[in-house]
Amino acid sequence: MSAAAPPRTSWRARLDPARLRLWAILVPLHLVAFLVLYFGTLRLLERAYADAGAEAARQRLDLAVREMPFFVPAAGSDNPHVFDPLIYTHAPIGLRLFGRTGNLLGSRAVSADPDDVRRVAEFLATPEAGERVWVESDAGRETVRGLHRIVADSGCAPCHATGEALGVATLRIDYTEPLARVRRSLRLQVGVLIGAWILLLGSVTLLVQRSARRSAARLEAELAAVSSGTPEAGAAPSPGVLVLDPVAAEVHRGLGRLLERQREREQEVVTRLAHVDQLASLGQLAAGLAHEIKNPLAGIHGALEVLRDETPEGPHAGLYGEMLGELRRVNGILQQLLESGRPAPLRATATDLGRLLADSAELMSPSLRRRGVTLQVEVAGDLPPVAVDAAKIRQVLVNLIQNAAEAMPEGGHVDLRASRFPEGEGIVITVADDGPGMSAEVRDRIFEPFFSTKFTGTGLGLAITRSLVAQHGGRLDCDSEPGRGTTFFVMLPESGPPAPAAEV
Repeated sequence: MSAAAPPRTSWRARLDPARLRLWAILVPLHLVAFLVLYFGTLRLLERAYADAGAEAARQRLDLAVREMPFFVPAAGSDNPHVFDPLIYTHAPIGLRLFGRTGNLLGSRAVSADPDDVRRVAEFLATPEAGERVWVESDAGRETVRGLHRIVADSGCAPCHATGEALGVATLRIDYTEPLARVRRSLRLQVGVLIGAWILLLGSVTLLVQRSARRSAARLEAELAAVSSGTPEAGAAPSPGVLVLDPVAAEVHRGLGRLLERQREREQEVVTRLAHVDQLASLGQLAAGLAHEIKNPLAGIHGALEVLRDETPEGPHAGLYGEMLGELRRVNGILQQLLESGRPAPLRATATDLGRLLADSAELMSPSLRRRGVTLQVEVAGDLPPVAVDAAKIRQVLVNLIQNAAEAMPEGGHVDLRASRFPEGEGIVITVADDGPGMSAEVRDRIFEPFFSTKFTGTGLGLAITRSLVAQHGGRLDCDSEPGRGTTFFVMLPESGPPAPAAEV
């Protein structure tokens, strides 16, 4: 039976309040921006067209004034000036000519607007004004008007002196219809451009949003695959596929690496816990076997002692001694197994650690001298009494000193120091030797039960030592490198061991 497809989310469900608030801000802002752009562009283009029209009108008016000597014949007693040819030639610009007194020149068929007569009079009253062109809007009509002072030049020499003011030329061009056509064309073109821009912007937004969603889904799939430890379940990461900016892509890669390391650490913890469970079971089994074996061994040990005592001078007296020594060694191994499987409860009392270190050094001095090993003890003067089980801590120190001596078969030096932590939160005891040191592989396994680099070792000494330190709420660490010796750190809480948990 095929799995049911997940229910589709309606578009109303996708409109969460945060997205609605964002749209309520962005949509009006975009509309206002588009309207300002549209009308602003139209206004600028209309102004540019009007300015261009005014400039063209000014040039045509100037041309008409410069053509006057060619169209207006010289005046005589019976031959006055004739202005109609010039006026009719430039009729498209509404050319009108006024004399120096403001009178309209030309035939009676030529008329002038009263406003033009008034403007000409004002213009003539301002001698410094030479030319003026402007755009006038009135009752929906757009008109370009212009005034140009007529000054005699060399072509007027038969009748007038050069530089003499002769009158004013005016123009009047109705730009209403051309400007309306231009406006319609501009509105259409600008509207099409803005519409294309909106369409392009919307397409790009949808494309980016779709790519971002696909990238987010891909990120979730990859991170879920890394978290679950099954990379094949998600899409395999490949550079250049995710549509992300460089910072987001780097964050994604870093998060993936972090999750991968976290998964590896969790797997390592699971492996270690399983190994610890196996060792705990093995330790309990070994402790039970050791307890059962010790009883018959005690009988054998007693029988050998009787045989040795009955034949002190016999040929097998030395053999009895060797057998008793091996039995004592086996008994010691069994005792270690018992302690590793069922450690005895602590009997913590306030103890002078300086005195405890000195007693441990004195206890080990004979065996160290036989090996050619010197032992130096240094104790800080500010050590307070600490609640510890003195017998167990002595066993810890003896084990560490003995291991240091056995690591230097040709002799060497051991430093035994005790001091407080800089923050005053605990005590640290160090046992350092100048022996050959250990490789990283050996250093990582020295606390494992039954691991030993010595042929006669049981591999339980350091495991028991660490267990005793842990009973006190402390920690046992090791620092060693080949050729640089080995240092063990016994860190104990100054407040004493933790209270034992109540049995259920």
